[in-house]
Amino acid sequence: MSSLPIEMIGNKIRTVRKERGFTLEIMATKTGLSKGLLSQVERGISQPSLESLWRITKALEAPLIHFFEDIEHNHIHVIPKDKRRKMVFPESTGTYSLLSAGGNAKLGLIEVRLQPGEQTRDMFVAQDGEECLTVITGNVMIRVGEEEFHLEAGDSIYFDNSQIHIIANISNEEAVLVWALSPPQF
Repeated sequence: MSSLPIEMIGNKIRTVRKERGFTLEIMATKTGLSKGLLSQVERGISQPSLESLWRITKALEAPLIHFFEDIEHNHIHVIPKDKRRKMVFPESTGTYSLLSAGGNAKLGLIEVRLQPGEQTRDMFVAQDGEECLTVITGNVMIRVGEEEFHLEAGDSIYFDNSQIHIIANISNEEAVLVWALSPPQF
């Protein structure tokens, strides 16, 4: 008998929480659970009781079964365009769609759509990891640390994600980017 894949369930909880635009503080208020416990559950450090898991699913307005789907670690995931999960990031504008499977994947991939003047702000700053993004349409300015880069359709940039970074659409049209992160932080 195999053990409960709590890390995978925790990753799914984190993904849905971020899709809803909820912070751990908001979740603590909605569930009556501590931020510390919620963080430990999301990181797979703590196994929640059935009561705690029930509170979390109610706060996220997600069916309990969702967190137990795909437990068999199927490594092939097809995500139809109309089934992409939308994500919300505080202090950032634009539209974010999850292109990768989420869960315990080693690579995260999102599509970012920025209207003229919209920007992302330090969404994925981590101690250890890397990011790469490609501009599909439009022109963007990317600031990584103190350096500023201007990219247009077809250009890409790679950087260590321990550095603060901002991406802004500087064109008069929608900018579309495909953004890869390893490890994923959503």
